[in-house]
This record gives sequence, C-alpha cells and structure tokens, in this order.
Amino acid sequence: MWHHAAHTVDLFAYQAGSPIVKANAIQGPIHPELGIAMDMSIQLKAANGAICTLSLSFNNDGPLGTFFRYIGDTGTYIARYDDLVNGKEEKIDVSHVAVSMNGIELQDREFFAAIREGREPNSSLRQVLPCYQVLHALEQQLV
Repeated sequence: MWHHAAHTVDLFAYQAGSPIVKANAIQGPIHPELGIAMDMSIQLKAANGAICTLSLSFNNDGPLGTFFRYIGDTGTYIARYDDLVNGKEEKIDVSHVAVSMNGIELQDREFFAAIREGREPNSSLRQVLPCYQVLHALEQQLV
C-alpha cells in the first residue's frame, strides 16, 4: 500500500508546486494472517493551501488497478488505465499531450533526453526525496 501512497504523495506535491507541510495518516485493523493493515487514509496539505485526501484499500472487490478520482477546483477527473474522463464520464482526449500514452516509454524518453542535454531529469532521485520524507513521517504516526 505504501508503494501506491508514494505515487500520490509525489504527484500531489508536483502538481501543487508547493512542498507538503502537514500530513496525517490512519490505518484500519491489521490483517491476522498478512500482518498488515488492509486500509489506510492519508491527508496532505501543501504550503500553498492545496489539500489531498487519499484512501487506499486492499479490500477491493473488483479488478486490480480500478481507478483514481481527482477532484480539484477546476474539475473532476477519473483515470482508468489509459483512459481519462471527467466527472460526468465524458472521455477526455489526451492524445495531443505527449508523443506516447505509455508512461514507461515517456519516462525513458525523458531520462535519455536529460542525459543528452546534460540536465537533471524530471522525477529524479533528488526530486522524490521529499516524498519519502513525508511517507516516513506518516509511517511514524502509525507506530
């Protein structure tokens, strides 16, 4: 579950363009056989006032991956694999956003372009460290 939380914590800080200054976490009961919580809730606040509420659960009765719902002041978006729709389930064309819809390919393209151009790649280790500092602080709340 922490893996999925990391993606959202990192994405939130990136999209907010502001560091996370407050973070809270609660978890559900520990599964008797697996020894982990099957549910977790995380609240984040950025320095610029933006907030993020994240609910995670392994108690999903549906396909793996399912969907992500993003609710913001400019609209509601639902992401399912390679599809993006608005809050009214109207498809949003994102084909013009990048040369590919494959995230791994785009990540690799950025990495190699940064090497060629002698610059730090977007989503570098340095850039993701604040995310892991937030995750560590969240984990300490649950101990």
